[in-house]
Amino acid sequence: MLYICHSGFIGLLSNERTSRSTTFHLVNSCADPPHSPLSPVTGCVNPSYMTTKKTLLIAVGSLVWGLLPAVAGEFPDSWTWDDNPEQRASHAALEGKPMPALSVTGWINGEVKPADMKGKVVVVDLYATWCGPCMRAIPHNNEMLKKYGAKGLVVIGVCTSSHGQDVFDSNAKEHSIEYPAAHDVSLKTEAAWAVKYYPTYAVIDRKGIVRAIGLQPDHVEAVVTKLLAETAP
Repeated sequence: MLYICHSGFIGLLSNERTSRSTTFHLVNSCADPPHSPLSPVTGCVNPSYMTTKKTLLIAVGSLVWGLLPAVAGEFPDSWTWDDNPEQRASHAALEGKPMPALSVTGWINGEVKPADMKGKVVVVDLYATWCGPCMRAIPHNNEMLKKYGAKGLVVIGVCTSSHGQDVFDSNAKEHSIEYPAAHDVSLKTEAAWAVKYYPTYAVIDRKGIVRAIGLQPDHVEAVVTKLLAETAP
């Protein structure tokens, strides 16, 4: 039995074969997984990204991916939720380049304009209101802003996904989002930032360059502290 999780898979737990076929089961990783609040095993699948055909292809590709040597990068691939070559390639294509545009509306806690990000380290949290791991990561986003805001950190929440944006405002109040956030009604931001799962975290350096994308929530702060230590342009 192959358990497939978000855009990749947890692992080959067992291989239940009948006389006809192998059985595949999808795991809903957003239904309160029994892991720590900040670092669940997986994020939530982007429904716009996954199809049954793509899920099976990714599952097979993930088996091969696990056998390949790790690709060297600035930060370990194990810090991300990229479980297959397609996901890692889509995010690697953004790393080392200027951050994509944020095509968002309906700002809360103040609008962040390009001038506000100049010379700052920026964390962009692309999340969905229905995603459990996304909601559990919000307190840490608040903590990072309090801890590093005076040192040049900007935190931005982008509520995206084809589902759940209608409760953006009430969800932000319920979960006490204290940093600027807006929603991606057109899903242009989701496409530009190659969102395959939620939350998708990206960290941008003081020069406006994407240094890491796809980070698991518990590795974001390590990237932030490294980039804050760099000299501002």
